[in-house]
Amino acid sequence: MAKMVPATLPAQTESKAERRLFSVLRDGLDDTFTVFHSFNLLTHNIHGKFIEGEIDYLILSPNRGFLVLEVKGGSIVYNGKQDTWYQNNRPMDVNPFKQASASKHKLRDYLASKLMNPPDYTFAHAVCFSDVYTEMKMLPSGADPKICVTGKNLSHIQEKILQIFDSFAGPGTKQVSQSDTEEIIKLIMPYCEYGTSLVDRIGQAERILFSLTENQCRMLEFIYKHHHALIEGCAGSGKTIMAVKKARELASEGKDVLLLAYNRMIGDHLSDSVNDLKNVTATTYHRYCYNRLQKAGKLPHPTGDQEYWERQLPEAFASLIEKSPVQYDAVIVDEGQDFLLEYWVTINELVKPDGYFYIFYDPDQNIYGTNMELPIQKEPFVLTDNCRNTRNIFEKVRQYVEREMRLCRDAPEGEKIVEFKFPNDSDRRRQLGKILHNLINNHSIDRNRIVILGTHSIGNTCIGNNPKVGNFRITEEMENGPNIVHYHTYMKFKGCEADVVILLDVDPKDERWADRMTLYTTISRAKHMLYILYR
Repeated sequence: MAKMVPATLPAQTESKAERRLFSVLRDGLDDTFTVFHSFNLLTHNIHGKFIEGEIDYLILSPNRGFLVLEVKGGSIVYNGKQDTWYQNNRPMDVNPFKQASASKHKLRDYLASKLMNPPDYTFAHAVCFSDVYTEMKMLPSGADPKICVTGKNLSHIQEKILQIFDSFAGPGTKQVSQSDTEEIIKLIMPYCEYGTSLVDRIGQAERILFSLTENQCRMLEFIYKHHHALIEGCAGSGKTIMAVKKARELASEGKDVLLLAYNRMIGDHLSDSVNDLKNVTATTYHRYCYNRLQKAGKLPHPTGDQEYWERQLPEAFASLIEKSPVQYDAVIVDEGQDFLLEYWVTINELVKPDGYFYIFYDPDQNIYGTNMELPIQKEPFVLTDNCRNTRNIFEKVRQYVEREMRLCRDAPEGEKIVEFKFPNDSDRRRQLGKILHNLINNHSIDRNRIVILGTHSIGNTCIGNNPKVGNFRITEEMENGPNIVHYHTYMKFKGCEADVVILLDVDPKDERWADRMTLYTTISRAKHMLYILYR
C-alpha cells in the first residue's frame, strides 16, 4: 500500500476521476511509493517571475524517480484540425500532455533550486484517462499510448506505472537515495499538507503514527528465533498489529496458525485482518471453543451466566481435545492479560510440540483482575514506546500507568483534549450533541471514526432510553446507517482504537471510573482527539 499525502482524500476534491484514482494508487502501489495528491508548485522562470502549477498526482518511487500524472475523466476527443482536446464535449484550456510535461519540467527546476545538487533522476509524465477503456491510437505529436493510463490499466496500476518509468529512464539517471528521498519529501510536504482543516490535521498525524508503528514492528525480528515468547507492551505499542503481522508471516511459510483474543470486537478485527489466508483461524477463545464443541455435538447446555463461560465451556473443551486432539503449527494470543488459568490449560494443548507460541499482553490493562498466570515461563520482550496516541493524549494517559511508557520522539502534537463538567444529565446530553454536530457536520469527520465510551450500559448513562441525541442516533448494537454513532462500554472496546473518543459520564465517585486501569484503558483508545464529559 502506497504512502498517500495527504493521508485521506480532501473532502473538497471535486473531480470524480481524481477521487477514484486516489484509492487505486493507494491500494495498487506497494509501500515503496509515495503519492502526493493535488501538489501545488510555485517556482521562478528565467526572469525571476513566479510560475504557478498544479499536479494532480505526483508519484515518487525511490527505485525509479518522479512521475507527474495528469488526470482526465469522462469522454475524451481530440480534434486534429483544431489541435484541441475535448473533455465531455468541452474544449480543454491546455493540451493535457503538454500540461503534464510542463509540470514535470517545473518540478525538476524546483528541486534543482532547493537541493544541494541538481537532480539527475528519472522525471516522467503521463496522462490518466480513467473512463477510457478502448486502445488509444492515432495520437497527435507529443502524445503516445505508452504514457496513457486508461481505465483498463487501473486493475494493474503498478505494472503500468513501472512501464512508464522505463520509457523515460536514460543511461545517466540514478536511483533516489534514502537520504534524498527524505529531503525531497520534506521539501514537497508543506506544499501538499497545507491542511488547515481538522480532517487534514488528523490525516497528517495519522501518517506519522503509521510510520512509528511500522518502525515498532521491527521488534518482531527479535522473536524470530524464539518458538515461545511473551511480548509485554503498553497501550498503543502496536501489539495487535504485531500479532497479525506474525500470523501472516508464519502463514506465508505454510504453517497453520490460530490467532486468539478474549474481546469479541478484537476477535472480529483479527478475523477481518487475515480473512484472505486459508491457513489462519482468527477468533475469540470462547467462540473457538463453542464452535468446536458444537461441531462435535459436545456443547454443554448454554446457561448464559459467568460460570458457564469461565468453567463449564473450558472444561468441556479440555475433555474434547483430550479425546480428539487438535494442534497448530503456531498459536498467537492477543490481550493475554484477560485470559484465566483455565483457558491457558486448553490453549497450551493446541500448540504442536515444536510449534510457535506467542502471547501479547499489557499488565496495566488487566481490568478483569486475572492472576496473570501465563503459560510461558520466559522473560518477556518489553515494548515501552507508545505509537498510537498523539502527544497531548499521551500526557493524559501516562498519569494512570504504573510501568514505563514512552512517547516516540516524532509523535505529532495532536489536538488539545477538551473537557466539560455538567452535573445534570440533560446538559451532558446536549453537550454530546454539540460535539457530534461540530465534528461530523462542521468538520466532516466520518462518524465511523468516532466512538463514545462509558463504564455502564447505554441505558444507565445520560443517553438513557432515548438514543436520539441532536441529529444523531446513539447505539451500542453492531449496526450501521445514516447518523448512527456507536457507544460501547470500555470493557467491550478494550484493545480497540478510534480517531475520536468521547468519554461519557466520567465520575470519580463511581468505583469503575475511580479505578486507575479504567482511565488508562479508556483514554488510550483515542488516537487523535479526546473529549471528556464529567458528571
